[in-house]
Amino acid sequence: MNDLLKNIKKLKIGKKNMILLGLAGFIMLVLLVGEAFGSDSSETVSKEDTVNFSVEYIEKTEKSLEALLEKINGAGKVRVMITLENCYENVYARGYNEKSDNREGSTEYESEEEYIIVKNGSNNEECLVVKVYEPTIKGVAVVAEGAGNTQVKNAITQTVCALFDISTARVSVETMANSN
Repeated sequence: MNDLLKNIKKLKIGKKNMILLGLAGFIMLVLLVGEAFGSDSSETVSKEDTVNFSVEYIEKTEKSLEALLEKINGAGKVRVMITLENCYENVYARGYNEKSDNREGSTEYESEEEYIIVKNGSNNEECLVVKVYEPTIKGVAVVAEGAGNTQVKNAITQTVCALFDISTARVSVETMANSN
């Protein structure tokens, strides 16, 4: 930093020009920081959609799991809560855009990696989605009327582990309190 200041002083820039140079540098810094931390409205909508899809995923999965676990002999009434490790994740298609630069008889090629954009039916542009990863289950809590029975508790635990490919450490099965 000191070297930079010494070099600037060597250029014998006037105070007025120094102030303008400093102001220009400050404006560039503000623009860079704003771009790095700012959010695009389409990006925000996408994140909101992802959260909404995840909430729907949890609700549907919990209802399906409750219906299945209630069919286990002796389980009785069942309530389920699922937590996610991550949300939906889209993998977008990427390609290379080659640009040629002809200067004084020599040809140079530059290659940039870019997302592949497609137009949808309403003429809006979107990134081409190659793959969608579903949310990963972090843990499952089950409260069942029949969980006091060791065999029922084990059956519920093994069913949940098999369905979501998670360890028994990520599954909690407890007896439902009487609702009298």
